[in-house]
Amino acid sequence: MDRKLLADILEKTSGLDKKDGEYLAEGEHRASVYLGATGGTTVLTEIVRLSLQDSYLEAEAKDGTVHYVVYEPVFGLAVRGPRDGGPGSRTGF
Repeated sequence: MDRKLLADILEKTSGLDKKDGEYLAEGEHRASVYLGATGGTTVLTEIVRLSLQDSYLEAEAKDGTVHYVVYEPVFGLAVRGPRDGGPGSRTGF
């Protein structure tokens, strides 16, 4: 994925607010960034802040970990909303 395509996707994504050139997760929303290359994939989860730099993506997780990733291996983005506390929400197993 390139920077422009990711920016287009982020502009249309609900659950993220654009502020000062960064995308911030609203409330309890969390993003996941999917990365892949030949022979392997990985997912950056619990992302609360995304910042599009000229040649790389900066993604900050809820725990404060900041990931710096070039755009090429990015192939997907998901934004999860907060749990609603309805019948499917429960603690335990």
